[in-house]
Amino acid sequence: MGRLRREPLSREGLVAEELSPVVVGVDGSDPSRVALRWAAEEAVRRGRPLRIMHALEPWGEVPFYPVPMMTEILQQAGGAILEQAIGEVRGWEPGLPVTTALVAEPASVALRRQAEEAYEVVVGHRGRGGFASLLLGSVSLHTAGYADAPVVVVRDGDRPVRRRIVVGIDLSEHAATALRYAFDAAVVREASLRVIYAWCPPEGPYAVMEVGELAQVAHREAHDIVAPWRDRYPQVAVAEDCPRDHPVKALVAASADADLIVVAARGHTGLRLGSVSHGLIHHARCPVAVVPSGAKGEAG
Repeated sequence: MGRLRREPLSREGLVAEELSPVVVGVDGSDPSRVALRWAAEEAVRRGRPLRIMHALEPWGEVPFYPVPMMTEILQQAGGAILEQAIGEVRGWEPGLPVTTALVAEPASVALRRQAEEAYEVVVGHRGRGGFASLLLGSVSLHTAGYADAPVVVVRDGDRPVRRRIVVGIDLSEHAATALRYAFDAAVVREASLRVIYAWCPPEGPYAVMEVGELAQVAHREAHDIVAPWRDRYPQVAVAEDCPRDHPVKALVAASADADLIVVAARGHTGLRLGSVSHGLIHHARCPVAVVPSGAKGEAG
């Protein structure tokens, strides 16, 4: 089964559809409501429409309930969830163009399809029903690992605005992907940017340099990677940090006082969720953006 309904809620929504939307998955749970608000604010910051999606998971036969009756019941329940979400968005951001999508397929598949035409996709870190148990590994991990758009996993709970973005980089080709998105995020939030390049010295016979020398090399390499982006975004205050630590540990610590933490996905096909992004989705204390190469979000 595929898409059941996608409808514009206003004339502005029809016009705004020409821009790729910020897509958010909702299921009526408190975590998805937090993700919904984050997505609405993000859409306003980016000047893009918001698309609210709910997935009707496949179901088996239920005693005394024929399939057509179950289909109607679930569609009505899903429609009610979307209507509630619309009302909340109208209260938060009255002028935001909004569309909805009610789809009959697994949530992870639905979000991956939506990502094909999205600017970015937003999900709560856990939920129920169509977006269940994200911390334990289903929807957010699958979406972040396979989607063609940036995926932001939002943790529940109120957090003060810090006006600080954190981006984790390494020496691979993927650093540019993360930096482009992070600098752009800093611009639209009028935030500072902290670039973290964490490193660990080799051990045993491979330890051919002193730790002090390795630290100097790390700082020089990070500076060289970031320099072109400083020039491109002179309005962003940038700090470079090269801790001697495991990347996940360093980035989780930095997430405590950040509004958003950004990392790049790995590769171009198949599962692109590396160990660092996987660890951050589980343990970061702020929203995590996982950005694939070639994503729409890279263009700003």
